Amino acid sequence: MSARQQQLHLFDPARPLLERFGVEFFRTVPPQPGVYIMSGEAGRVLYIGQSKNLRHRLGSYKNARPDRAPRKIIRLVHSVRSIVWEPCESAEAARLKENQLLRTHRPKFNVLNTYPKAYGFIGLKVANGQLEFSLENEPGPGGNIYGAFKSGCVRGYGTLLRLLWTAFHQPASPHDFPAPLLGSKPPRRCLLRFDQNVLNHGPVCWIKSVRQFLSGESGQIILQLSESLPPAKTISLFQRNLQSNDLEVLAGFFERGPRRNHDLRRQHGLPGPYIPQDELDDLLVIAGTAAQPFTS
Repeated sequence: MSARQQQLHLFDPARPLLERFGVEFFRTVPPQPGVYIMSGEAGRVLYIGQSKNLRHRLGSYKNARPDRAPRKIIRLVHSVRSIVWEPCESAEAARLKENQLLRTHRPKFNVLNTYPKAYGFIGLKVANGQLEFSLENEPGPGGNIYGAFKSGCVRGYGTLLRLLWTAFHQPASPHDFPAPLLGSKPPRRCLLRFDQNVLNHGPVCWIKSVRQFLSGESGQIILQLSESLPPAKTISLFQRNLQSNDLEVLAGFFERGPRRNHDLRRQHGLPGPYIPQDELDDLLVIAGTAAQPFTS
């Protein structure tokens, strides 16, 4: 241990919540599931959380040490001026209540489940021998929209576009790709035209496979794409690695996005190919797959 580290432990670090509220305040917190709200100056909501044991969770904040807790937590506890809580019947009820409060207040120190346009939707239209894709922040009017996709939507969408374009056009070099398809931010609108001279499958088959992929019914298109991409022996190592990585990314996106949404729609009897973001957050809580807060 260095001299500096030893010196850090000569004095107890400040515990602003304990100094501000006192020991008795935290003893009154019930050891049961619930939600809590931390507010700052002028009553501004700073952070909303939930726990299956409110006393234990809030106790972890009052004992937060700069040498052990994330800096975000230390900034939070120094800013808090008020803490209120609400017991809930169960841990699941607490998570659902947390989602509701996050959507209402959108606190400064929360990231997950706070912004109504944080997730992605993928649109698909078919006309005049081409596929028209779009990346949306919210579902528009009419059908042909899929989502909401909670994580990896932009990357999954961009990968799908690149693989389809590759299958349709058979590029011999990375220089043959349209620049937007190789960037980290894919085009929000993209037209892909079928080329009958290079396709191993007919347009009807491709359209069906894309729709089944986005709706989560089948990941058959991943095999279809792997069979339709340029042969490994005809392309560079870079392009081979790109194709291989893209297929892996697409398979992962399918399981975390379309397939999961399909299972949720089936389990809860939901109509249509998409789930609104707010509803998706709550369904993931019920399914037991909701993301954990940054304090865990």
